[in-house]
Amino acid sequence: MSPGGHLVTTTIACAAVYAVTGSVGLIAGLAAGGFLIDIDHIFDYVVFERRRDLRPSAFLKYYLEGRVRRVVLPLHSYELLAALIVLAWLTNREWLWGYVLGMALHLPLDIVFNGRLVPGGLVHFYSFAVRARAGFLAAHFVDPTRLAPLAENFWLSFFRGARLKSSENTARQAGALSIPATVGESPGS
Repeated sequence: MSPGGHLVTTTIACAAVYAVTGSVGLIAGLAAGGFLIDIDHIFDYVVFERRRDLRPSAFLKYYLEGRVRRVVLPLHSYELLAALIVLAWLTNREWLWGYVLGMALHLPLDIVFNGRLVPGGLVHFYSFAVRARAGFLAAHFVDPTRLAPLAENFWLSFFRGARLKSSENTARQAGALSIPATVGESPGS
């Protein structure tokens, strides 16, 4: 999901949870788990990708155009979610339950919205062990040639996220300039 999509869904979830519970700790954790969890993308960008252009627009373009080579993303994993559920159960800390709730919101949204960009989806990608076995190499999970280059401004990209190249461009690249007629339809109708 786009960063803007996470910001909007997390804000709505925080407002709803606060309206029901009135707990600031719970919504603080929810905001961290639902939106701030993406800080691990910045960590990967600087540490593993060795990128030094820290402008938000450069960072966003790098990710949304699929230029990423390594995907460690330690905060995006089923294993961490399971460990945090156990820890929250044992400690019963509101902010930690909030983080678990935010993460439980964030990961499925990523799986659905980012999964549409990848043949076969991304359910397996959110296992840290699966990424580790693949050497944390992005090429095992995504095909950056399928992604459209960003042409719009930062805020539009922030809310729209990555996009596939248009079907017209994809068809041209594959050499299929015409779409066959469907059953019962004559060509040109």
